[in-house]
Amino acid sequence: MYLTYEEYQNMGGALDEATFNDLEFEAEALVNWYTFNRLKGDKTFPEELKRLMKYLIGLAYSKSGMLDASGSGNSDIAGKTIASQSNDGVSISYNILSAKDLMDSVKAESETAIQQYLQGVMNEAGRKLLYRGLYPGE
Repeated sequence: MYLTYEEYQNMGGALDEATFNDLEFEAEALVNWYTFNRLKGDKTFPEELKRLMKYLIGLAYSKSGMLDASGSGNSDIAGKTIASQSNDGVSISYNILSAKDLMDSVKAESETAIQQYLQGVMNEAGRKLLYRGLYPGE
C-alpha cells in the first residue's frame, strides 16, 4: 500500500476507509503499470508518490460518481454537466459524456498526472520510476 488511510486523511481526504481501500488498490495497480513494478519491494515511498496516489484516488472516485450520475441506467451516458442555463425562461442545456469519452478523459488525466508527479523520482534502489529502459537485473 503506497498510501495508508491515515496518511490520506492527514492530506485532507474525506472518503470512508472501505471506499479508500478499493480505490487505492486501483490507483496502485495503475502506478505499478507505468513504473514497471519498480516500487514493489520498497518499504518507504516518496512524497510525490503519496500525493499522486491521493490525486488518482480522487479521480477514480469522481469517475465512479459520473458513471452513476446518469440515474437512468443507460450505460451509454456517463454523466451530465450543465453547459448553459437561463433564468427567466428556465432553460438548461447539458453536456452529456458517453462512458467511453469519460474513460478516455480519465485515462489521459491519469497519464498526465503520473508523468508530472513522478518525473525524475527514484525508488529505494535509485532507479527512476518512469525510465523506459531496463536496469541491470530487471
